[in-house]
Amino acid sequence: MNDLELIERVRRCRLADLGDGMDAIGLVDAGTMSPEMRPIRAGIRFAGYAYTVKLAKAKKPVKPCRTVEEYGAELGAWCADTYAFCAGLGEGKAKDKVVVVDMGGYPGGLWGSEIGMNMMKNGLAGVVLDGTCRDSHECNIEGVRAFCTKRSFNHVYGRLVNAGVNVPVECAGVTVHPGDVVCADDDGVLVIPRDRVEEVLVFAEHILREDQKARAKHYRDLGLPPDETLGDQKW
Repeated sequence: MNDLELIERVRRCRLADLGDGMDAIGLVDAGTMSPEMRPIRAGIRFAGYAYTVKLAKAKKPVKPCRTVEEYGAELGAWCADTYAFCAGLGEGKAKDKVVVVDMGGYPGGLWGSEIGMNMMKNGLAGVVLDGTCRDSHECNIEGVRAFCTKRSFNHVYGRLVNAGVNVPVECAGVTVHPGDVVCADDDGVLVIPRDRVEEVLVFAEHILREDQKARAKHYRDLGLPPDETLGDQKW
C-alpha cells in the first residue's frame, strides 16, 4: 500500500476510532497531544505525514529601527531564518503533509493568514503548533487549517529562530518524528508512529463500521435525517 492510499484510509476514520485502535495495540495514551492543543475554529479536520520544525528562543537582540524601510530589512532578514522551513513545502512538496512545530509553547505568532494561504496553495493538509497562531479572524475567514496551544498578536520577530527541520520534536507532550501520521479533528490531535499505522487501521476501521451501524439504527428510531457520518450504511 502506498503512502497516499494509507493516508486516505486514515482520513476516513475519526480520531475516536484511531485512538481506540492505538489502545487496542497497547499504545494507551501514546501520541495523544495535550488538551491545550485546539483548533482555531470548530470543524477543522485533517491527517497527513509529519513535516517537523523546531524553533528556539532568540538570544540576539533586535535593532531599534528609525524608518519603515530599515524595519522591513531587519524583519526580512529575521524571517529568512525563522521561516527557512518553508523551502521544503513549496512547489507541490506540501501535499499530504502536516507541519508540526515545536515552539516550546512560546507565544510568538509563527502562523498567520498570509503563510496560511500560501501553504493552502501548496496543498498542505494542516499545521499543528505548540505555540501561537495569530491573525485569527482572517485565518478563520480564509479557511486556514491550524491547531495551536496559544493565541497572540505577537510576531516571531525578535522572539524565535530556526533550530531544525525534519528532526524529532516535542509538541504538546508528544515526541513527533518526521513521517509520523498526524491526525486532527474537534477532539484534538493524535500522532501515530508510521510503522504502526496499518495495525491501528485494522481496529479503527472495524470500530468505525460498527459505530455507523449502531448509530444508523438510532437515527431511524429518532427520526433523524441521515448524514455523511453514517458512511455507506443503508437508510
